[in-house]
Amino acid sequence: KDVGDYLIGEKIDINGDGSPLRYMDKPSKDGASLDNWKSGAGNVDVHYSSGIANHFFYLLSEGSGKKEINGVSYDSPTADGQPAAGIGRDKAEKIWFKALTSYFTTNTDYAGARKGTLSAASDLYGADSAEYKAVDRAWAAVNVK
Repeated sequence: KDVGDYLIGEKIDINGDGSPLRYMDKPSKDGASLDNWKSGAGNVDVHYSSGIANHFFYLLSEGSGKKEINGVSYDSPTADGQPAAGIGRDKAEKIWFKALTSYFTTNTDYAGARKGTLSAASDLYGADSAEYKAVDRAWAAVNVK
């Protein structure tokens, strides 16, 4: 009964105010998560540094800027101020799953995740595809180059 959204843990009400535990469109809205990669991100608690991947997935799925999805308002910025176009959740999910099962290891960092998801997008849609270009752009939008 929980419609698809980009809020994590909104039903558990861990904060006691009805707010979600995490926000994928702008992870820093929780007060601690990182929106974008920066030097030292590896020293941030994994629950907060994972905001970078959450934000990447949101941008890859939905793109940047203001929008409403299933009754929830989002406004996702990019690290470089340039727009990012989404390819839809289904395609983003397929790319992420392919990367997880074919390219990621226990030591994969954000640079490796970029490389793995680009390889997955190439496998699934081609190296010249809109999907491949969207993966590249979404990583750039969270400052992973």
